[in-house]
Amino acid sequence: MSGEPSPGRYASLWSELRAVLDLVLDFSFQHFVTPRLIRLLYALSLLAAVLATLTWMFSGFTRGLFYGLFTFVTGPVAFIVYVLSARVVMEVILAIFQIAEKLRER
Repeated sequence: MSGEPSPGRYASLWSELRAVLDLVLDFSFQHFVTPRLIRLLYALSLLAAVLATLTWMFSGFTRGLFYGLFTFVTGPVAFIVYVLSARVVMEVILAIFQIAEKLRER
């Protein structure tokens, strides 16, 4: 079992990328692109949350020890709140698109 990905994996990735590009370049707007991109948007929001949390936690020490301890303790709490709210927003977006697709099928 080697660490190299199989050629089939690249073909699958390429076909997925091509499908997304076809959806993005579809000027008839017959299909939604957001449900396919929601995982990427969620991953980017998690990355932003990690960077913002780390910045918040360690920048507090530039203003003083007590403020630094405050930001160091509240940083993880803010991270959890942000991740939960981002997840809820992503699920609401998906629910709206699923409702639209179900209504379109009728």
